Amino acid sequence: MLDPARQGRYFLHSPMPTLFTRIAESVSSTWLLLSDTTNFLSRIGLLEQYEKEIREWRSDLARFQRHPSRVREIRENIVALRKFLRARGHDLRLGSKDIALEGWRHDDAMAEGFRRLVLGIMENEIVALAGDVNHNELASALEQRLQAQKRYVSCDMHFLWYRWRNQVLVLSGAASETSEHFERLKEYFAGHKEFLLRKLAHL
Repeated sequence: MLDPARQGRYFLHSPMPTLFTRIAESVSSTWLLLSDTTNFLSRIGLLEQYEKEIREWRSDLARFQRHPSRVREIRENIVALRKFLRARGHDLRLGSKDIALEGWRHDDAMAEGFRRLVLGIMENEIVALAGDVNHNELASALEQRLQAQKRYVSCDMHFLWYRWRNQVLVLSGAASETSEHFERLKEYFAGHKEFLLRKLAHL
């Protein structure tokens, strides 16, 4: 029979706590993956289409969190869905990030943490330049850059303010953005929200 001291040492070195830790980490990472996927589906307007699967995975994770094989199966299903979405052209690296278009702002927007942005929309491309100089200077610099790269064709320029609010990139029209231009931007935004976010996520 082991003496108390040796029993204590044996208990401290038992692999069981490590096993439980691994299970907990697996469950936690699967919850995060599911949450990230849910947020992404919500942002691109596909959550309703996959709502049944999401609900079942969420329920099963809560019920079977002590069953590693079931947790692994749920994770594999989530990964398969994400691969399917990538194959359809979606960029899941954006995770829970989102983009919003909010009205107009003036120079006092800087006090709220906004910065100037010139956005150029071409047929199949988005270009942008942010900075602290005025919008006209930014637009000239962006045009020169495009001309130097021989990329300048028809480009619809927009003068905006931007800032990140938590995980949401907020865009607003600047004083130098005309109402007509802003209406065109709203139309484009409605049909290209994910594309805009992907192109501007580096800001």
